[in-house]
Amino acid sequence: MNILLIGATGQIGFALACRLAATSHSLTVLVREGARLGFPAAVRVIHAPAFDVGAFAQALAGQDMVIYSVGMPEQYVHDPDTFDEVNHRLVALFLEALRASPVRRLVYISTYEVFEPVEQRIRESHPVADPETLSPYFSSMTKAYRLAVDTAATAGLTLTTIHPAAVYGGRDTGDGVTHVIENVLNRRILSIPTILKSAFPVVHVDSLAEAVVSALDHPGAFIVSEGMTSLKEIAQTVRDQAPGAFVPPVIPQRMAYAAIGLLERIARFAGKRPIMSVSQLDFVTKGDEPVADSAFSELAWEPRSLAEGVGQYLRDRSQLQD
Repeated sequence: MNILLIGATGQIGFALACRLAATSHSLTVLVREGARLGFPAAVRVIHAPAFDVGAFAQALAGQDMVIYSVGMPEQYVHDPDTFDEVNHRLVALFLEALRASPVRRLVYISTYEVFEPVEQRIRESHPVADPETLSPYFSSMTKAYRLAVDTAATAGLTLTTIHPAAVYGGRDTGDGVTHVIENVLNRRILSIPTILKSAFPVVHVDSLAEAVVSALDHPGAFIVSEGMTSLKEIAQTVRDQAPGAFVPPVIPQRMAYAAIGLLERIARFAGKRPIMSVSQLDFVTKGDEPVADSAFSELAWEPRSLAEGVGQYLRDRSQLQD
């Protein structure tokens, strides 16, 4: 197929571009002018000054399928409306262009938390979450997911949605798990002086890319998660493979929330980002577990272990940071 990938310079998109370039598909990526590249030679690149309806429409010409991977991950921002601008309103512009194009196959990369947890487990069959009960990030992602599903139904699109856990590995383009690994590796004690008891799901970015490629011919929703972990387990796994890494001490959750809440209030006046956001603390402590049974059975997807994923990141990181 001729495949268009939108969002190819981020953590997920770049790994997916590299994976797709190794297939028999013809891959085109739409990137903003001045974006960091480094794609394989087989990838066709279209530059646009901005992502708008016109740029999307031009890039969609001649394509058989489009993969949408633009998104801003959970992190501290001075203006929470930024999440809605990037993760929801931009999707609306893209879907407007897609509706008017002849392309009728869409793969949309979302997050598992668009579905309601039931007894702390999350499945694709669960109801879609209420955006009003979620953080600005997850609210924006839920509204975008609903819009993609509604557009597919009314425009006759064949829709595949991918719902990953917290992604690590690959390019360190977000304030997420990969950044935690870098802080541990580089002993950035001021950036990660302590950790707290936590439980959250992760997936290595290359495992995610493999799941997406396997799902190209499978309409439906697919949660992609390698399993639950914690900040302490991640730090210890890094140190097991990089002995100079730093494992921060664990402090009580109440103390962590008090400290981060104070840093957030200071950040609103000082204009400097805190080391974490309260919403990120909420994510790593809530303990909801996404179930990837559909990916296992329908896509024959086999995830990496955390140790394998960390090892791969340590081997690849110098090249990824070039």
